[in-house]
Amino acid sequence: MKSAIEIREAGIDDVEAIAAVGHASFQRAYEEWSHPDDLVAHLDAFFSVDAIQKEMRLPGHSYLIALHEGAAAGFVKIRENTRPDEVPATRALELHQVYVMPDQQRSGVGGLLIAAAANFARDKAADGIWLTVWEDASWAVNCYRKYGFEKVGTTDFQLGRTVYNDLLMWRPT
Repeated sequence: MKSAIEIREAGIDDVEAIAAVGHASFQRAYEEWSHPDDLVAHLDAFFSVDAIQKEMRLPGHSYLIALHEGAAAGFVKIRENTRPDEVPATRALELHQVYVMPDQQRSGVGGLLIAAAANFARDKAADGIWLTVWEDASWAVNCYRKYGFEKVGTTDFQLGRTVYNDLLMWRPT
């Protein structure tokens, strides 16, 4: 029998766990396609304990954490007050980061985080949720489609000297 996954709003005590999840999952997704120096710089800038602590303190930034048997299995960072023109809603929240530990991928953790983020958005009276995803990350694109996201545009994501083409995806709450 599969152990239950607990999802809750993250607090300052969860910063190290969030940093570990973000670091491991981002590195796994991009290490084969990124210049090593660029990857290290990005990981340091966005997945250090200090960077996450600073973001947690920003208004309109929230984290939900997934725990499996007490250990961090994934997280989602939700940002308010951002919405590209392509998103067909007057009020939508951004799933800025949805990351699952590599050993927990394809276990349902991502779907549970997306569902929790949609509930969070509904509680905030949002019309929907949106995100960007690297178009070549077929595993992630397929996951988001499975959970009701559809492509509404494209954007660029720069990781050091490499520019990646990202899909802009949205779903109503």
